Amino acid sequence: MTIGGNRVRQLQNMTRRIGQLLAVAIMLVGFSVVARGQQEQAGRDRVLTIDAASEAARHIQLVPARRVSTMGKIAATAMVEPDGDAVAQITTRIPAQVVKLIVPQGALVKPGEPLAILSSVELGDAKAQYLKARSLEGIANQNLKREQDLYTRQISALKDVLAARAAYDSAFAEYKAAREKLTLLITASDLARLGWSDGHPLSEFPLFSPIAGTLVTRDVVLGQAVTSDRPLMTVINLDRVWVNTNIYESDLAAIRIGDNAIVRAMAYPNSSFEGRVSYIGSEIDRKTRTILARIEVPNPNHLLRPGMFAHTVIDGSGGSREVIVVPQSAVFDYDNKKIVFVADGPNRYLARVVETGREAENGVEIPSGLKESDQVVARGGLALKGMLINTHSS
Repeated sequence: MTIGGNRVRQLQNMTRRIGQLLAVAIMLVGFSVVARGQQEQAGRDRVLTIDAASEAARHIQLVPARRVSTMGKIAATAMVEPDGDAVAQITTRIPAQVVKLIVPQGALVKPGEPLAILSSVELGDAKAQYLKARSLEGIANQNLKREQDLYTRQISALKDVLAARAAYDSAFAEYKAAREKLTLLITASDLARLGWSDGHPLSEFPLFSPIAGTLVTRDVVLGQAVTSDRPLMTVINLDRVWVNTNIYESDLAAIRIGDNAIVRAMAYPNSSFEGRVSYIGSEIDRKTRTILARIEVPNPNHLLRPGMFAHTVIDGSGGSREVIVVPQSAVFDYDNKKIVFVADGPNRYLARVVETGREAENGVEIPSGLKESDQVVARGGLALKGMLINTHSS
Protein backbone atom coordinates (compact mmCIF):
# COMPACT_ATOMS: atom_id res chain seq x y z
CA MET A 1 0.00 0.00 0.00
CA THR A 2 2.88 2.36 0.81
CA ILE A 3 4.53 1.73 -2.52
CA GLY A 4 1.23 2.24 -4.33
CA GLY A 5 0.60 5.48 -2.40
CA ASN A 6 4.03 6.86 -3.35
CA ARG A 7 3.33 6.15 -7.01
CA VAL A 8 0.02 7.97 -6.82
CA ARG A 9 1.67 11.00 -5.17
CA GLN A 10 4.42 10.99 -7.83
CA LEU A 11 1.83 10.95 -10.61
CA GLN A 12 -0.09 13.80 -8.96
CA ASN A 13 3.09 15.87 -8.63
CA MET A 14 4.00 15.19 -12.26
CA THR A 15 0.51 16.24 -13.39
CA ARG A 16 0.79 19.50 -11.42
CA ARG A 17 4.21 20.25 -12.96
CA ILE A 18 2.87 19.61 -16.47
CA GLY A 19 -0.08 21.93 -15.75
CA GLN A 20 2.27 24.65 -14.49
CA LEU A 21 4.47 24.32 -17.58
CA LEU A 22 1.43 24.55 -19.86
CA ALA A 23 0.22 27.65 -18.02
CA VAL A 24 3.63 29.29 -18.40
CA ALA A 25 3.70 28.37 -22.11
CA ILE A 26 0.24 29.87 -22.63
CA MET A 27 1.31 33.05 -20.87
CA LEU A 28 4.42 33.28 -23.03
CA VAL A 29 2.35 32.78 -26.17
CA GLY A 30 -0.03 35.49 -24.98
CA PHE A 31 2.87 37.85 -24.34
CA SER A 32 4.26 37.00 -27.78
CA VAL A 33 0.91 37.77 -29.44
CA VAL A 34 0.61 41.07 -27.57
CA ALA A 35 4.18 42.02 -28.41
CA ARG A 36 3.71 41.09 -32.04
CA GLY A 37 0.49 43.13 -32.18
CA GLN A 38 2.30 46.10 -30.69
CA GLN A 39 5.09 45.73 -33.23
CA GLU A 40 2.57 45.53 -36.10
CA GLN A 41 0.80 48.63 -34.81
CA ALA A 42 4.13 50.39 -34.53
CA GLY A 43 4.91 49.28 -38.09
CA ARG A 44 1.68 50.83 -39.30
CA ASP A 45 2.18 54.08 -37.39
CA ARG A 46 5.87 54.96 -37.55
CA VAL A 47 6.64 57.78 -35.09
CA LEU A 48 8.65 60.76 -36.34
CA THR A 49 9.87 63.54 -34.06
CA ILE A 50 11.42 66.74 -35.40
CA ASP A 51 13.12 69.73 -33.81
CA ALA A 52 10.71 72.62 -33.27
CA ALA A 53 13.38 75.08 -34.41
CA SER A 54 14.19 73.20 -37.63
CA GLU A 55 13.44 74.44 -41.12
CA ALA A 56 11.17 71.39 -41.70
CA ALA A 57 9.02 72.28 -38.67
CA ARG A 58 8.45 75.82 -39.93
CA HIS A 59 7.11 74.59 -43.27
CA ILE A 60 4.64 72.05 -41.88
CA GLN A 61 0.99 72.98 -42.16
CA LEU A 62 -1.75 70.95 -40.50
CA VAL A 63 -5.38 70.64 -41.57
CA PRO A 64 -8.14 68.49 -40.08
CA ALA A 65 -9.52 65.47 -41.90
CA ARG A 66 -13.03 66.51 -42.84
CA ARG A 67 -16.27 64.62 -43.12
CA VAL A 68 -18.10 65.97 -46.13
CA SER A 69 -21.33 65.16 -47.89
CA THR A 70 -20.93 64.34 -51.57
CA MET A 71 -23.64 65.29 -54.02
CA GLY A 72 -23.55 61.98 -55.84
CA LYS A 73 -20.89 62.97 -58.39
CA ILE A 74 -18.49 60.07 -58.84
CA ALA A 75 -15.19 60.69 -60.60
CA ALA A 76 -13.00 57.85 -61.86
CA THR A 77 -10.54 56.92 -64.57
CA ALA A 78 -11.85 54.88 -67.49
CA MET A 79 -11.03 53.30 -70.82
CA VAL A 80 -12.82 53.55 -74.15
CA GLU A 81 -13.98 50.23 -75.61
CA PRO A 82 -15.99 49.38 -78.73
CA ASP A 83 -19.71 48.77 -78.38
CA GLY A 84 -19.87 45.00 -77.96
CA ASP A 85 -23.01 44.88 -80.11
CA ALA A 86 -21.30 46.71 -82.98
CA VAL A 87 -18.24 44.54 -83.59
CA ALA A 88 -18.04 41.98 -86.40
CA GLN A 89 -15.19 39.50 -86.71
CA ILE A 90 -15.23 38.15 -90.25
CA THR A 91 -14.07 34.60 -90.93
CA THR A 92 -14.32 32.01 -93.69
CA ARG A 93 -16.43 28.89 -93.29
CA ILE A 94 -14.06 26.73 -95.33
CA PRO A 95 -10.33 26.57 -96.11
CA ALA A 96 -9.58 28.90 -99.00
CA GLN A 97 -7.02 31.18 -100.64
CA VAL A 98 -7.17 34.97 -100.87
CA VAL A 99 -7.35 36.02 -104.53
CA LYS A 100 -8.45 39.66 -104.20
CA LEU A 101 -8.52 42.36 -101.51
CA ILE A 102 -11.20 44.97 -102.14
CA VAL A 103 -11.43 47.33 -99.14
CA PRO A 104 -8.32 48.87 -97.51
CA GLN A 105 -7.86 48.90 -93.76
CA GLY A 106 -9.41 51.97 -92.14
CA ALA A 107 -12.12 52.39 -94.78
CA LEU A 108 -15.81 52.82 -93.99
CA VAL A 109 -17.97 49.93 -95.18
CA LYS A 110 -21.68 49.25 -95.55
CA PRO A 111 -23.66 46.14 -94.58
CA GLY A 112 -23.28 43.49 -97.28
CA GLU A 113 -20.30 45.19 -98.90
CA PRO A 114 -17.67 42.68 -100.14
CA LEU A 115 -14.29 43.06 -98.47
CA ALA A 116 -12.27 40.35 -100.25
CA ILE A 117 -12.59 37.47 -102.72
CA LEU A 118 -11.50 33.97 -101.74
CA SER A 119 -11.16 30.77 -103.75
CA SER A 120 -11.88 27.23 -102.54
CA VAL A 121 -11.54 23.99 -104.51
CA GLU A 122 -13.91 22.31 -102.06
CA LEU A 123 -16.54 24.96 -102.66
CA GLY A 124 -16.16 24.72 -106.44
CA ASP A 125 -16.69 20.97 -106.37
CA ALA A 126 -19.71 21.28 -104.06
CA LYS A 127 -21.31 23.90 -106.33
CA ALA A 128 -20.70 21.81 -109.46
CA GLN A 129 -22.22 18.73 -107.85
CA TYR A 130 -25.23 20.73 -106.68
CA LEU A 131 -25.86 22.36 -110.08
CA LYS A 132 -25.52 19.00 -111.84
CA ALA A 133 -27.86 17.28 -109.38
CA ARG A 134 -30.37 20.12 -109.66
CA SER A 135 -30.36 19.86 -113.46
CA LEU A 136 -30.75 16.07 -113.46
CA GLU A 137 -33.58 16.31 -110.91
CA GLY A 138 -35.39 18.74 -113.19
CA ILE A 139 -34.97 16.51 -116.23
CA ALA A 140 -36.13 13.44 -114.30
CA ASN A 141 -39.19 15.34 -113.07
CA GLN A 142 -40.13 16.38 -116.59
CA ASN A 143 -39.70 12.82 -117.84
CA LEU A 144 -41.90 11.48 -115.04
CA LYS A 145 -44.66 13.96 -115.86
CA ARG A 146 -44.44 13.03 -119.57
CA GLU A 147 -44.71 9.29 -118.85
CA GLN A 148 -47.63 9.89 -116.50
CA ASP A 149 -49.40 11.85 -119.21
CA LEU A 150 -48.75 9.16 -121.83
CA TYR A 151 -49.99 6.48 -119.46
CA THR A 152 -53.17 8.48 -118.78
CA ARG A 153 -53.79 8.62 -122.53
CA GLN A 154 -53.01 4.89 -122.74
CA ILE A 155 -50.06 5.50 -125.04
CA SER A 156 -47.33 4.03 -122.80
CA ALA A 157 -47.22 1.11 -120.41
CA LEU A 158 -47.28 1.24 -116.59
CA LYS A 159 -43.72 -0.10 -116.41
CA ASP A 160 -42.52 3.04 -118.18
CA VAL A 161 -44.16 5.20 -115.52
CA LEU A 162 -42.62 3.14 -112.75
CA ALA A 163 -39.19 3.37 -114.34
CA ALA A 164 -39.55 7.14 -114.66
CA ARG A 165 -40.65 7.32 -111.03
CA ALA A 166 -37.59 5.35 -109.89
CA ALA A 167 -35.27 7.56 -111.97
CA TYR A 168 -36.82 10.69 -110.50
CA ASP A 169 -36.57 9.44 -106.91
CA SER A 170 -32.87 8.69 -107.44
CA ALA A 171 -32.19 12.08 -109.00
CA PHE A 172 -34.13 13.85 -106.26
CA ALA A 173 -32.14 12.06 -103.53
CA GLU A 174 -28.84 13.09 -105.12
CA TYR A 175 -30.12 16.65 -105.46
CA LYS A 176 -31.12 16.83 -101.78
CA ALA A 177 -27.75 15.45 -100.67
CA ALA A 178 -25.82 17.94 -102.81
CA ARG A 179 -28.01 20.80 -101.57
CA GLU A 180 -27.52 19.92 -97.89
CA LYS A 181 -23.75 19.72 -98.38
CA LEU A 182 -23.65 23.10 -100.09
CA THR A 183 -25.80 24.82 -97.45
CA LEU A 184 -22.99 24.10 -94.99
CA LEU A 185 -20.65 26.19 -97.12
CA ILE A 186 -22.74 29.12 -98.38
CA THR A 187 -25.79 31.08 -97.21
CA ALA A 188 -29.35 30.41 -98.33
CA SER A 189 -29.43 33.67 -100.32
CA ASP A 190 -26.23 32.74 -102.15
CA LEU A 191 -27.68 29.32 -102.88
CA ALA A 192 -30.82 30.84 -104.38
CA ARG A 193 -28.74 33.01 -106.74
CA LEU A 194 -26.38 30.22 -107.81
CA GLY A 195 -26.27 29.33 -111.51
CA TRP A 196 -23.93 28.11 -114.21
CA SER A 197 -23.57 31.51 -115.84
CA ASP A 198 -23.35 34.05 -113.01
CA GLY A 199 -20.07 35.43 -114.37
CA HIS A 200 -17.84 34.18 -111.52
CA PRO A 201 -15.80 31.00 -111.11
CA LEU A 202 -17.61 28.45 -108.98
CA SER A 203 -14.65 28.22 -106.58
CA GLU A 204 -14.68 31.95 -105.73
CA PHE A 205 -16.75 33.58 -103.02
CA PRO A 206 -16.75 37.01 -101.30
CA LEU A 207 -16.31 37.95 -97.66
CA PHE A 208 -19.02 40.44 -96.68
CA SER A 209 -19.30 42.91 -93.82
CA PRO A 210 -22.48 42.17 -91.85
CA ILE A 211 -22.57 45.67 -90.32
CA ALA A 212 -21.77 49.26 -91.20
CA GLY A 213 -18.54 50.49 -89.68
CA THR A 214 -14.80 50.86 -90.06
CA LEU A 215 -12.51 48.05 -91.23
CA VAL A 216 -10.09 48.28 -88.31
CA THR A 217 -8.07 45.09 -88.93
CA ARG A 218 -7.25 43.12 -92.09
CA ASP A 219 -4.93 40.25 -91.22
CA VAL A 220 -4.63 38.73 -94.72
CA VAL A 221 -2.49 39.18 -97.84
CA LEU A 222 -2.95 38.12 -101.45
CA GLY A 223 -2.35 34.44 -102.02
CA GLN A 224 -2.58 33.56 -98.34
CA ALA A 225 -4.20 30.26 -97.40
CA VAL A 226 -6.81 30.86 -94.69
CA THR A 227 -8.93 28.66 -92.45
CA SER A 228 -11.94 29.10 -90.18
CA ASP A 229 -10.00 28.99 -86.91
CA ARG A 230 -9.21 32.72 -86.72
CA PRO A 231 -10.79 36.07 -87.72
CA LEU A 232 -9.50 37.53 -90.97
CA MET A 233 -10.98 41.02 -90.63
CA THR A 234 -12.71 43.10 -87.98
CA VAL A 235 -15.31 45.79 -88.59
CA ILE A 236 -16.32 48.12 -85.75
CA ASN A 237 -19.09 50.67 -85.77
CA LEU A 238 -17.71 53.65 -83.83
CA ASP A 239 -20.91 55.72 -83.93
CA ARG A 240 -21.30 54.72 -80.28
CA VAL A 241 -18.67 53.49 -77.82
CA TRP A 242 -18.52 52.05 -74.34
CA VAL A 243 -16.53 53.81 -71.63
CA ASN A 244 -15.74 51.31 -68.88
CA THR A 245 -14.81 52.54 -65.42
CA ASN A 246 -14.30 50.88 -62.05
CA ILE A 247 -16.04 52.61 -59.16
CA TYR A 248 -15.46 51.94 -55.50
CA GLU A 249 -17.79 49.78 -53.49
CA SER A 250 -18.66 52.76 -51.31
CA ASP A 251 -19.98 54.58 -54.40
CA LEU A 252 -22.27 51.78 -55.54
CA ALA A 253 -25.38 53.10 -53.79
CA ALA A 254 -24.96 56.49 -55.47
CA ILE A 255 -25.35 55.40 -59.10
CA ARG A 256 -28.21 54.04 -61.15
CA ILE A 257 -28.57 52.79 -64.71
CA GLY A 258 -29.49 55.81 -66.82
CA ASP A 259 -27.45 58.33 -64.80
CA ASN A 260 -25.81 61.06 -66.85
CA ALA A 261 -22.04 61.09 -67.18
CA ILE A 262 -19.36 63.36 -68.61
CA VAL A 263 -16.34 61.78 -70.28
CA ARG A 264 -13.07 63.55 -71.02
CA ALA A 265 -10.43 61.72 -73.02
CA MET A 266 -6.75 62.35 -72.36
CA ALA A 267 -6.31 62.86 -76.12
CA TYR A 268 -8.82 65.76 -76.09
CA PRO A 269 -8.28 67.64 -72.80
CA ASN A 270 -10.44 70.59 -73.91
CA SER A 271 -13.40 68.51 -75.07
CA SER A 272 -16.08 66.56 -73.21
CA PHE A 273 -18.53 63.87 -74.27
CA GLU A 274 -21.91 63.14 -72.73
CA GLY A 275 -23.21 59.65 -72.07
CA ARG A 276 -25.38 57.53 -69.80
CA VAL A 277 -24.69 54.63 -67.48
CA SER A 278 -25.96 51.52 -69.28
CA TYR A 279 -24.59 48.71 -67.13
CA ILE A 280 -23.44 48.15 -63.55
CA GLY A 281 -21.56 44.96 -62.73
CA SER A 282 -22.95 42.29 -60.44
CA GLU A 283 -19.73 41.37 -58.61
CA ILE A 284 -17.21 43.33 -56.54
CA ASP A 285 -13.53 42.77 -57.30
CA ARG A 286 -12.17 41.22 -54.11
CA LYS A 287 -8.74 42.81 -54.48
CA THR A 288 -9.56 46.36 -55.54
CA ARG A 289 -13.05 46.56 -53.94
CA THR A 290 -14.36 48.11 -57.15
CA ILE A 291 -17.19 47.30 -59.54
CA LEU A 292 -17.53 47.82 -63.29
CA ALA A 293 -19.76 50.61 -64.56
CA ARG A 294 -20.31 51.07 -68.29
CA ILE A 295 -21.19 54.35 -69.95
CA GLU A 296 -22.61 54.46 -73.48
CA VAL A 297 -21.38 57.54 -75.32
CA PRO A 298 -22.53 58.76 -78.77
CA ASN A 299 -19.47 59.18 -80.99
CA PRO A 300 -20.68 60.56 -84.34
CA ASN A 301 -17.30 62.05 -85.31
CA HIS A 302 -15.39 58.92 -84.23
CA LEU A 303 -13.09 60.96 -81.99
CA LEU A 304 -13.23 58.39 -79.19
CA ARG A 305 -11.37 55.24 -80.16
CA PRO A 306 -10.97 51.88 -78.45
CA GLY A 307 -8.05 51.80 -76.04
CA MET A 308 -8.11 55.51 -75.16
CA PHE A 309 -7.73 56.52 -71.51
CA ALA A 310 -10.43 58.80 -70.17
CA HIS A 311 -11.76 60.45 -67.03
CA THR A 312 -15.43 60.24 -66.13
CA VAL A 313 -17.74 62.08 -63.76
CA ILE A 314 -21.03 60.28 -63.16
CA ASP A 315 -23.94 62.36 -61.90
CA GLY A 316 -25.22 59.73 -59.47
CA SER A 317 -28.94 59.83 -58.73
CA GLY A 318 -28.70 57.62 -55.65
CA GLY A 319 -28.28 60.56 -53.26
CA SER A 320 -25.42 62.02 -51.22
CA ARG A 321 -23.13 60.17 -48.78
CA GLU A 322 -20.71 61.00 -45.97
CA VAL A 323 -16.97 60.54 -46.54
CA ILE A 324 -13.66 61.48 -44.89
CA VAL A 325 -11.58 63.73 -47.13
CA VAL A 326 -8.02 65.09 -46.93
CA PRO A 327 -6.11 67.32 -49.36
CA GLN A 328 -4.34 65.53 -52.18
CA SER A 329 -1.06 67.00 -50.94
CA ALA A 330 -1.46 65.04 -47.70
CA VAL A 331 -1.25 61.59 -49.35
CA PHE A 332 2.12 59.99 -50.16
CA ASP A 333 3.29 56.76 -51.75
CA TYR A 334 5.59 54.74 -49.50
CA ASP A 335 6.57 51.06 -49.57
CA ASN A 336 3.75 50.25 -52.06
CA LYS A 337 1.19 51.80 -49.69
CA LYS A 338 -0.59 55.10 -49.24
CA ILE A 339 0.39 57.03 -46.11
CA VAL A 340 -0.69 60.22 -44.36
CA PHE A 341 1.28 62.01 -41.63
CA VAL A 342 -0.94 62.54 -38.58
CA ALA A 343 -0.03 64.94 -35.76
CA ASP A 344 0.49 63.12 -32.44
CA GLY A 345 1.56 65.96 -30.16
CA PRO A 346 3.99 68.87 -30.48
CA ASN A 347 6.44 68.18 -33.32
CA ARG A 348 5.49 64.51 -33.27
CA TYR A 349 3.91 62.80 -36.28
CA LEU A 350 2.66 59.33 -37.12
CA ALA A 351 3.14 57.83 -40.60
CA ARG A 352 -0.35 56.33 -40.94
CA VAL A 353 -1.17 53.74 -43.63
CA VAL A 354 -4.57 54.55 -45.14
CA GLU A 355 -6.91 53.29 -47.84
CA THR A 356 -7.66 55.87 -50.50
CA GLY A 357 -10.81 56.21 -52.55
CA ARG A 358 -11.63 58.39 -55.50
CA GLU A 359 -10.17 61.83 -56.07
CA ALA A 360 -12.64 64.67 -55.87
CA GLU A 361 -12.50 68.42 -56.22
CA ASN A 362 -12.34 68.80 -52.44
CA GLY A 363 -9.57 66.24 -51.94
CA VAL A 364 -9.00 62.50 -51.70
CA GLU A 365 -11.50 60.21 -50.02
CA ILE A 366 -10.14 58.04 -47.17
CA PRO A 367 -12.46 55.06 -46.63
CA SER A 368 -10.34 53.74 -43.73
CA GLY A 369 -7.34 54.81 -41.67
CA LEU A 370 -8.47 58.23 -40.44
CA LYS A 371 -11.24 59.68 -38.36
CA GLU A 372 -12.83 63.09 -38.50
CA SER A 373 -10.69 65.94 -37.08
CA ASP A 374 -7.40 63.99 -37.25
CA GLN A 375 -4.77 66.65 -37.90
CA VAL A 376 -2.89 65.71 -41.07
CA VAL A 377 0.14 67.32 -42.69
CA ALA A 378 -1.08 69.14 -45.80
CA ARG A 379 2.20 70.97 -46.51
CA GLY A 380 5.76 70.04 -45.62
CA GLY A 381 5.18 66.30 -45.76
CA LEU A 382 8.06 65.67 -48.17
CA ALA A 383 10.56 66.37 -45.38
CA LEU A 384 8.75 63.86 -43.14
CA LYS A 385 8.76 61.28 -45.93
CA GLY A 386 12.52 61.81 -46.32
CA MET A 387 12.98 61.20 -42.59
CA LEU A 388 10.83 58.07 -42.82
CA ILE A 389 12.93 56.70 -45.68
CA ASN A 390 16.18 57.43 -43.81
CA THR A 391 14.82 55.81 -40.64
CA HIS A 392 13.73 52.71 -42.53
CA SER A 393 17.07 52.34 -44.38
CA SER A 394 19.07 52.70 -41.16
